[in-house]
Amino acid sequence: MLKEARRARDVVRRLLDFARQSESTRSHASLNEVVDDIVALSRHLIHTSGVELTVNLQPDLPWASMDSNQMKQVLLNLVHNALQAMPDGGEMEIKSETASRNDRDWVMVSVRDTGVGITQAEQARIFEPFYTTKGNRGGTGLGLSVTYGIITDHGGQIDVESQPGVGSKFMVWLPL
Repeated sequence: MLKEARRARDVVRRLLDFARQSESTRSHASLNEVVDDIVALSRHLIHTSGVELTVNLQPDLPWASMDSNQMKQVLLNLVHNALQAMPDGGEMEIKSETASRNDRDWVMVSVRDTGVGITQAEQARIFEPFYTTKGNRGGTGLGLSVTYGIITDHGGQIDVESQPGVGSKFMVWLPL
């Protein structure tokens, strides 16, 4: 009962965070530093999950205008989802780079896993509030929805490439 009460509390908190118009504090910051912080925070969990982590950060990555705390939430959500997609272990890569897209320059960070993957039908819905593929395994359907909201609020974009049985790659694009 206590476990379910805590889960309900967490759902309500995430729902309030999703609905609340939080004030964003943006400044020019290093996306690589955000990645480093998330890796430091998650390294033990990644290791104990039997996941081999590779981090490839572009050394001269330009700074972007962002709320570092919100971007940490984005990356933490993506890392957490990747871990949940690999219940028996696997490989995860976090990579940063600059790229051009739609006649614009961007900084991009990606999180790739060798997990269960996402079907085409699910990919069309994963950013919808309350949509979850986790069923009774504790998913609320708010993580990717909040992630999507933060990224679009930053003028960015998020893409997913995935194949069932192969894994997924989430790419976050932030404008320069």
